[in-house]
Amino acid sequence: MRRLELIIIFTAYTVMLDAEVVARYGVSGDVGTVMRGTIIENWIGNRPVLGGNASVEFLPTGRIPALQQYNNASVGIAAGYLNLTGNAVLGSAFTVYTYLNVPFVKRRYIEFGLRPGFGLSFVTKNYYNTVPDSLCYIPGSIQYPVSNGGFGSYTNAFFTTALYFRFPVKNGWAITASYGWYHISNGSIRQPNTGFNMFNGQLGVTYQPKAETYKEPERNVPHEMYDGKRWDVEMSLTGGIRQAYFADRRFFGIGAVQISAHWRPLSIFKLGGGVDLFYDGYYRSVNKEFSASVSDAPVTLYKKTYLSTGDIKNCFRVGISLQPEFVLGNFTLGLHAGVYLYDPVKNLEPYADAKDNKLSRGVFYNYDFMNAGVSQDGWLYLHVVMKYRVTNHLFVQIAAKSHMAKVEFFDAGLGVAL
Repeated sequence: MRRLELIIIFTAYTVMLDAEVVARYGVSGDVGTVMRGTIIENWIGNRPVLGGNASVEFLPTGRIPALQQYNNASVGIAAGYLNLTGNAVLGSAFTVYTYLNVPFVKRRYIEFGLRPGFGLSFVTKNYYNTVPDSLCYIPGSIQYPVSNGGFGSYTNAFFTTALYFRFPVKNGWAITASYGWYHISNGSIRQPNTGFNMFNGQLGVTYQPKAETYKEPERNVPHEMYDGKRWDVEMSLTGGIRQAYFADRRFFGIGAVQISAHWRPLSIFKLGGGVDLFYDGYYRSVNKEFSASVSDAPVTLYKKTYLSTGDIKNCFRVGISLQPEFVLGNFTLGLHAGVYLYDPVKNLEPYADAKDNKLSRGVFYNYDFMNAGVSQDGWLYLHVVMKYRVTNHLFVQIAAKSHMAKVEFFDAGLGVAL
């Protein structure tokens, strides 16, 4: 962690050497609660999450026109600490992330807006350094609160979306407050991974040196900065790996193919839809009791999906999604919400029901939203997509696919825009 902190400080200092950069420094305290309905909540009770943050926020100067489109948004880098409810098995988390302050309202004595961010989190406790040797790799042996089933790795992704307030006082000082959703997960790359969802509030102060000399750039940006193109068609191919169950100790390949079309009414926003093809190699597995009859498929000890055959068709799912996307220069953030049209495993979940009864579900059906991804996935999926445009027609894509708050996998790859 010390090396990482030094890299962040050095990077920020190097950027600050440029006289045209204007920065705001801040510190804040965190207090929060675990998201209701999660497995972790059942054994930690109502203990609060406590922590703090330190940040450097770079204000717009006109050198990055894309920031002006978002009401003169600012970009920040933050490092934080979270004591995860004070529970010895859960431990603590150190976070390093970048964020964007997008003002909705900006007046002399108040600023209100949205603060999305993403980065990395490093936890002090996970399953493998808390589970007793007598329980390790035994089916069903997570056994809260003896061991930590929230994290299967020390390094995890960190996501946050919060509403913030800023109240300028005088001489560059301001009081800040925010409240939002925070998430720590490794995207099922290593199990167990129930993830950790929090609703946290922050209260702090910021200081901007020489604030009296700072002048915001003009907010009106020429419409032609994105060449005026109203429609685009994109195709992407991504892949990765995941684990399904810690006792299997096996990695499975995952992937996605997306074809989409977007209408761009504003230079900062696109709205479209597309067709999504997902592949998850885990569903090539069979449950243990059927292993004698299936020799060409791996065996899983996980009892979420009733897998009696090793059919490859179970690995594929096809859906359609609504795709709002926000554009910031060469970066694009997409929040895709989709519905499965082809889902061969929907009648195989949850395990107990599928084993005793022949399930027959339509496109939409009732399921437990709060436990989605634990006992079943459901008909709704979310795909949070980040793209970086390398050329006019080529982009890099990183994404996280989830069912509600439970991440199924992370995927990364390339895409082309027509």
